[in-house]
Amino acid sequence: MNAHSSTEFTEHPTLSTSWLEGVHRLDPESWSRLVGAFGPIVYQWCRVSGIGASDASDVVQDVFISVARGIGGFERQKETGSFRSWLATITRNRIRDHFRRVAKREAAEGGTDAWQRMQQQVDELDSTVDPATADRFLLRHVIASVQGEFEPKTWQAFWRSTVDLWPASGVAQELGISVASVYQAKSRVLRRVRQRMAEMPD
Repeated sequence: MNAHSSTEFTEHPTLSTSWLEGVHRLDPESWSRLVGAFGPIVYQWCRVSGIGASDASDVVQDVFISVARGIGGFERQKETGSFRSWLATITRNRIRDHFRRVAKREAAEGGTDAWQRMQQQVDELDSTVDPATADRFLLRHVIASVQGEFEPKTWQAFWRSTVDLWPASGVAQELGISVASVYQAKSRVLRRVRQRMAEMPD
């Protein structure tokens, strides 16, 4: 997805009170939605911070264990910061823990530069674990989650006109529908995407 289409989709999301309450209660559906939406983001933060694929999955698990333990405190103090910033802080802490464990293990096995490498990676966490990078991952998640709500031709019209940036006339000709139908399909899907994005913790 290109920058243009990402900009067109994104609206400033607000925290869904019912969703947050469900996460606080560890309601399975609310928790599954949270992990489904933010798990890939945490995983990507781990990977770009220098953690290998197999270890990144373990760190993601550690992050959400910390979220489960701390969500009550965040709910009481959420006016002091955003959920994404809170999640990023937890992720940085769990990544630091991982690097410390690796550095200690390598030092015990005779490595001489483990601590230096660890410190360099830790110093870069503010740039690699950045809440501002979450939007595009959430957008992909939302788009994938709403696709099944629409007829295939409606979805194709939306995708061609909005993501592939085809002119409406070209989309209409390809799909055998009217230009007005292309615009209607685009509007319907975008409206649903915005609704779903508005449910995401900011």
